[in-house]
Amino acid sequence: MKNTFGWMQLTTTDPEKAKGFYGKLFKWTLTTRPMEHGGQTQAGQKTFIEIDAGEGPCAGIAQGDRPNESHWIPFVNVDDIHESTEKAEQLGAQIVVPITDLGGDEGFFSVFVDPTGAVLGLYGKK
Repeated sequence: MKNTFGWMQLTTTDPEKAKGFYGKLFKWTLTTRPMEHGGQTQAGQKTFIEIDAGEGPCAGIAQGDRPNESHWIPFVNVDDIHESTEKAEQLGAQIVVPITDLGGDEGFFSVFVDPTGAVLGLYGKK
């Protein structure tokens, strides 16, 4: 991987409302999918909405766990999720979602707040 942006995730208080809005705004294909391998979102949901903008899945929508808070999080593809997450923390980031296994062979992700207050996610196969 080349440390490039590879996924966007909308965490929202109302995934179905977001699905209707973005589906109409951009004419994306939005499909409700089960979380693979028995996984679940942070809010305990067992499904998420996959976004296909025309060239395959590129983003998702999930139920958030904070009332009245919806936000997009960009994810950067990294070679080693453990190394990159540890390095971010050493450089002053606050890890807000620790390294999480997506299950099966789907890979891992983590989320941090950088020293300026910006939120960013990392994704890696290992």
